[in-house]
Amino acid sequence: MGRWLRGALWVGAIVVLSASLPFVGFVGVVVMLALYVAAVVDVARVAPPAVGVPSRWRALLIVVGIWLASSVVLNEIRASVTTSWRMPSGGMHPSLLQGEVLIADATVAPPLRRRPLLRGEVLVFDPPHTSEGPFLQRIVALGGDTVRMEAGRLWLNGQPVSRRLTEDACIATDPPRQAPGCAVYEELLGELNYLIQVGGEGASLPTEEGRCPAHLELEGTSCKVPEGHLFVLGDNRDNSFDSRYFGAVPEANIRGVGSYIFFSWAPEGRARWDRLGQWLR
Repeated sequence: MGRWLRGALWVGAIVVLSASLPFVGFVGVVVMLALYVAAVVDVARVAPPAVGVPSRWRALLIVVGIWLASSVVLNEIRASVTTSWRMPSGGMHPSLLQGEVLIADATVAPPLRRRPLLRGEVLVFDPPHTSEGPFLQRIVALGGDTVRMEAGRLWLNGQPVSRRLTEDACIATDPPRQAPGCAVYEELLGELNYLIQVGGEGASLPTEEGRCPAHLELEGTSCKVPEGHLFVLGDNRDNSFDSRYFGAVPEANIRGVGSYIFFSWAPEGRARWDRLGQWLR
């Protein structure tokens, strides 16, 4: 319609807001939807200028060009700044439920690496043992740390990780697989606290034969994480396929870290509205 500056401002606002989604929270999603609606309303209401209106075919070419360029920019933003991922299983119960979609911050992954990763963050990564993925699990150890698991209790660098028993009930997976004596704990790792569920038994680390998973070396009664790798666990400690089985995750496999829940869809086909917008813990 020849309103070049007006159009550029709308596109710029949408691109900037897209890049800020991991940091501003669910309110950014609401504002993004409002921007799209407002842009459509603006197009419908604003009259073309008296002069400078392009021909129909030129306008069509301009629209296609802007659409292609903005698609490239938005795809690049999704790859290097923010993207959404779906939780396919119950391996992160009770923190993340099966069917939930989270917004992830990709600026901590290659090539940007905006800041170091933190113990306790929910990691989105490509598992080293298979091309199927990505996986969503929690970072519990960084390169150079030692880890140990005894009857479901996590030890880090020779010390038991602090946790306290809660009154919450364990969440069953689908299909139901829950260890006897399952309980929910609040675990504190560094500055982050989160919920885990664990029964009286769990996979030992190192194994009874004194073996560590792939890429980890036995150091005393613990397993040492090599530099440039991470050790991850599911919050559902009795029902998670994680670093206890496939070993340490190379930092090159990182896709991002979870920020907040974008949407939550239960396996039986209903929305969990109360979960929307919750920051990950």
